[in-house]
Amino acid sequence: MTSTSDAVDPAGEAEVVDSGKAAHVDTGAAPSKRMELTFSVLALTLGLAMLLSARAIRVRNETGGMDPRSWPTMIALGILLSAGWTLFNAVTGRRAERDVDGATRSGWIQLGVVIAMIVLVLVLWQVGLSFLILAPVFIIVCNLAFGLRGVVPLLVFPAVLTALLYLVFQLLLKVPL
Repeated sequence: MTSTSDAVDPAGEAEVVDSGKAAHVDTGAAPSKRMELTFSVLALTLGLAMLLSARAIRVRNETGGMDPRSWPTMIALGILLSAGWTLFNAVTGRRAERDVDGATRSGWIQLGVVIAMIVLVLVLWQVGLSFLILAPVFIIVCNLAFGLRGVVPLLVFPAVLTALLYLVFQLLLKVPL
């Protein structure tokens, strides 16, 4: 019989020591129907509130096509569909296999970097710094935080994504950035 033991390395991350067979590490709490139902209802409420708020946006000139209500409405519908699916799974007791890694120190650092960058970008954007400067810097810093290196993730991807966002919002949708 083979044995598996869990050990904790100095960085605080769980590691599995396996002596031959596939090992299983419990990476989370046991499923809770009450929590799943609560989350589903909260997400449905958020989606409904967002949908109602999006539809309440006043537009001076009705275009019959894409307008300032379109994207918030689509996002709200996505939230409602996802929440509905989650509610269905919670009510019927269906649970997908979860292959989730546990929280790690590096994961928390990555999360902190992304949140700090979001706050920094929002503050600098309000101060008047251009989207064309903020967007690529944001993408580059996030890519570095997630360990991406090389010309494509650090130069090409931020430039292409910034240009695409600029074209869609500034030129096509006429939303000033």
